[in-house]
Amino acid sequence: MRALLLWLLLAQAELGSSATTPTTPLSTGSPGGVRQPETTGPGKRTMLSTPCGHRETPARIVGGLEAQLGSWPWQGSLRRWGSHVCGASLLNHRWALTAAHCFEGSSSTFPWSIQFGELSSVTYLWNLRAYRNRYQIEKIVQNPNFLGSSHYDLAMLKLSSSVTYRKHIQPVCVLSSFFEFQNRTDCWVTGWGNIQENESLVSTYNLQEVQISIINTSVCNHMFEQPDFLKTIFGDLLCAGAVEGGRDACFGDSGGPLVCEVSSVWYQIGVVSWGMGCGRPNRPGIYTNVSDHFWWIQRVIADGTPGTELSSLLQLLLLALPWGPLCLQLS
Repeated sequence: MRALLLWLLLAQAELGSSATTPTTPLSTGSPGGVRQPETTGPGKRTMLSTPCGHRETPARIVGGLEAQLGSWPWQGSLRRWGSHVCGASLLNHRWALTAAHCFEGSSSTFPWSIQFGELSSVTYLWNLRAYRNRYQIEKIVQNPNFLGSSHYDLAMLKLSSSVTYRKHIQPVCVLSSFFEFQNRTDCWVTGWGNIQENESLVSTYNLQEVQISIINTSVCNHMFEQPDFLKTIFGDLLCAGAVEGGRDACFGDSGGPLVCEVSSVWYQIGVVSWGMGCGRPNRPGIYTNVSDHFWWIQRVIADGTPGTELSSLLQLLLLALPWGPLCLQLS
């Protein structure tokens, strides 16, 4: 009996350690499941989940256009007491990603929910589909290094029930490397925020999309140089927008995804964090670089998966067994 129990313990430890070792990506909808490395592109890169990043619908943030339903199926509306507050993105069946600063002054999960698969941020009573696609937040995990500053502005959200993937609800891909997205001019940011610095979204309240460029960090710092601006863009921050202005995220877009396409697959490379006004010349938007936090995101998801703790059956065996000295015989 003890030999059997010892074998079970060793097998459990083996499973637990493999579930948390950051070497290969997690499978969609089952963070503790089979993981496969992604090796296309420049060098090796690790993907959080597969399949992901697909949309069936082809393609007003500042300077943007109104999106079509299903154009960005990972886009979520983070809501407090039913009203839109920030953007979010779906990573798998149970987890979403947003900005940590969206929760400043609000630590309880009770008033928070995320709505997926809807074009409008306003939900009318007769739209039963929107209520069906709204998920309560079970757990808010802010990055532990976020202290209200401009860095580490990420939060992971565990949903109280599993999201059902549909035509208009799909997860986005996340990679461990930012290399191939540097200096891209064809990335997109989406959200329900203001369409101008002092102009709210029009009455249909439909999702807006705008194409923007990834701006080199040294160029970005040069553009932000001025005596009364003391912040430096470095570390996990990245710049995106238009040098001439007019295309940008704005108030209400925080937490939303910045995505780029590679071979018809969409990858989230940034989370809307902050900026100086909206759409101003030489003032691009500032985003949290998702790949810099890839392993933290993976650890947060893996912490709650089966295989990282003793199973209920094994716990019962441990309680039922009369324990004494346990010796291992080596042959």
